[in-house]
Amino acid sequence: MCGGYGDTDGDGKSDGIGAFLTDITDGGGAGRSGARFSSGDTSVLDSNNDNYVSEAEYMRGQLASEANEDRGRGGTFGDAYNDAQTGISMFSNSFGALPRGSIRQEAALGPEYGSPIETKNMARFMQGGGFTGAAIRGVSGLLGGAADAAGDMGRALTFQEQREREEQTPEQQARSFDSIFNTGSSQFDKLPEAQRDAIIRGTRSLNAERALQIKMAQAAARQQPQTATVEQVMPVGDNIVEVIYSNGIRKRMTLQQARNNGIAL
Repeated sequence: MCGGYGDTDGDGKSDGIGAFLTDITDGGGAGRSGARFSSGDTSVLDSNNDNYVSEAEYMRGQLASEANEDRGRGGTFGDAYNDAQTGISMFSNSFGALPRGSIRQEAALGPEYGSPIETKNMARFMQGGGFTGAAIRGVSGLLGGAADAAGDMGRALTFQEQREREEQTPEQQARSFDSIFNTGSSQFDKLPEAQRDAIIRGTRSLNAERALQIKMAQAAARQQPQTATVEQVMPVGDNIVEVIYSNGIRKRMTLQQARNNGIAL
């Protein structure tokens, strides 16, 4: 398919229209998934080669790009990030949309590796039905009992859907959880803990390589916590930084907490 999209096994051949449609909606560029939409080859950004470009990996490229611009020269990660943010992908990210599955993918990385991401801007507005949804919500407030009855019917459908999901394997739950504009994933944190855990297990089992890498990094961190050194400090929000250690552990903390831990900022 166009631009390498739809080649899920890396053999240079298209794996069909279904694979193409999945590849253009799950972020990460051609042949990968990711926390952001991208154009073309994102292999340089995919530092651990698990075919998922995490928010932390995108942030590394973004910070490198900004540093390159400040210095007036290029660099591997910064250039790769710039190449991945063009055309439709740049518009989608500015629109505030998230790739399908990205929230549960980040959750599957665990608290030390995954990042909290959410739909924003116009995409969040569209999740609520846009202007039509706002109008419906306004009208439903005037309909009284009729609106309540409609709500009861909607809840009944939700309960039915819940029963169907409980009968699915974790892998099936993970695959079926996402819907258009990522509305499924945007509700991830509101799910019962048992269902979240099942979806996380399913997500990890769909990418055995990534699950193994997480397990190995966690084991290494447990065995050698005293030898870990700070490799990188990245700003991730107002007064918040993410500290990346040499053993692969990632921790988020306030600027004051970082200073208290002797981390140079």
